[in-house]
Amino acid sequence: MADSEVLGRVYEMFECSKGRGLRALKSLKPAEDILHSTPSVFVLSNNMRGYCCDFCFAKRDDIQRCSRCKFFRYCDRECQKKAWKEHKIECERIRQVSPNRPTDLVLLIAKIIHKRQLDETFCADLTNLVSHRDQLRQSKKDTFSAILAVLVKFLGQKKFQEISPPELFEIFGKITCNSFTICDSELQPLGVGIYIKASYLNHSCHPNCVAVFNGTTLVIHATEHIKQGDELTISYTELLCPSYQRKEELMSRYWFECQCSKCTSSVKEDRLMLSLKCFDPACSGALLHCLDGDSLASCHTCGKRLEDKSVMAKAESLMVKSKETLKQIEVLSKKGDHKAVLDLAEEILAQQKGLFHKLHHMKISMLDKAMDACIYLEMWDSALAYGIETMDSYKLYYPRYHPVVGIQLFRIGKLQVYLDKIDEGFESLLQAEAILRVTHGIHHPLVMELREMVAKTLHEVR
Repeated sequence: MADSEVLGRVYEMFECSKGRGLRALKSLKPAEDILHSTPSVFVLSNNMRGYCCDFCFAKRDDIQRCSRCKFFRYCDRECQKKAWKEHKIECERIRQVSPNRPTDLVLLIAKIIHKRQLDETFCADLTNLVSHRDQLRQSKKDTFSAILAVLVKFLGQKKFQEISPPELFEIFGKITCNSFTICDSELQPLGVGIYIKASYLNHSCHPNCVAVFNGTTLVIHATEHIKQGDELTISYTELLCPSYQRKEELMSRYWFECQCSKCTSSVKEDRLMLSLKCFDPACSGALLHCLDGDSLASCHTCGKRLEDKSVMAKAESLMVKSKETLKQIEVLSKKGDHKAVLDLAEEILAQQKGLFHKLHHMKISMLDKAMDACIYLEMWDSALAYGIETMDSYKLYYPRYHPVVGIQLFRIGKLQVYLDKIDEGFESLLQAEAILRVTHGIHHPLVMELREMVAKTLHEVR
C-alpha cells in the first residue's frame, strides 16, 4: 500500500528543529487535499470485531467470520480475498493460540514483523521513523515485558527467536510514536494503522491541517490558508483541555514539549477551561482560575473575587472525581452499558452544576458522554439538550474548521429535524456542512449524507 500526492505534488519533506516535517510547496486554501494515504499495516480493534470488516472497516450487520481462524470477520468474499495475502500467516497463528486471543498491539507488531521481511521499501520506511527507545525504556519497561510474554506465544518460539528484544522494542517504540487511530465518520475509534508519509506531519495545538478517514484511507486537508514554505501540522492530542494537560500527554507519548502559539499564549484560555460559576446569582460570568495556585479567582464579568478558599479545594476535589468517572465511563462504554454511563455522567453533572462554569472543560467532557449515552438509549430530547450545551465551548476552544465541531453540529441538526425543530435543524446542518466540506471534502460519504439531508430539510423549510 502506498501514499499518494493529490493536485500535483503539494508538499515536501524537510529537516527542522523538531526532526523531519512536511511543508507546503505552494499556497493552499482551506479544504484543499494534501495527502491520501493507505496504511502500510493496520489492525481493527478487538472491541470492534464483529461489527466492522477487518479489511475495509465498513460497519455491517451481516459480517462473515473467517472459516479458518473464526476470529477475523469480513464484509464478503471480496474483502476476504484482498486480505488473504497478509491474513494467511496470522490466521494460522490465531488458530494455534485459540481460545486465547491476541491483543491489538500484538497483532500489529506481528504484522510489522512479517511485512518488513517481505517488503524492502516498507523496511526502509520503517527505519526512518522515530522510536524514542531510550525514553520509552524507562517508562514502558513493564508494559513491554507483558507484550513480549504474549508475543512469544503468538509468534511461536522459533519465529520469536529470529528477532532480538532490542529490535522488538524498536518496533514497539515506532508504533507508540507514529501510529494513527483509525476512526469512523463520527470520530469513534475503530483501529490502529501506520501511515508512513503522514507520520512526518508535526504537531501543533493550532494546526493548519486535519486528518480524517474514509474507511482505512487517511486524508489530510488544509484547514487554513497556508503559504508556500509553511510547515504543515496536525494535532496529536485532544484540544479540549488546558495546555498543561496537552503538554503532559505529548511528553508522555511523543517526548517533546509543545511550544506552539496556542501553548505559549494560552493563559486566558486555560483559566476559562478551569473556570467556576460566579457566586453572584445575578451574574452569568466565570470565576477565572488563577494558575499560580495561590491567588483566588475573580469573575471576568462583574469583577467580584472569590474569598472562600474552601470553594477552590472543593473544585479541585471534583476535578479529580470527574477524571476518575471518565475512566469508569470508558470501561462501561466498551461493555455497551449505556444506561450505567448515563447514570454516572448525570451524577457528576449534578455535582458540577453549582460549581463549574459552562466553559469548564470537565463539564464539556461529561456532557459529551451523556449525549452519546442518550443517543444509544434513544433518549432524543435529552441528547439534544446535552449537545446544545456543549456548543459554546466547542466553538470557543476548537479551530474554526475542526471535524469535532462539524460532527457535533451534524448530530444536533439530525436530532432537531427528527424532533420537528425544522428551522433550528436546518441552521445546524448548514453550519455543519460549512465545516465538514473543509475537513472531510465534498466527496466524503459523511458530507454526501449531510448534503442530502440539507436538501431534504430545505424542502421542508419551504
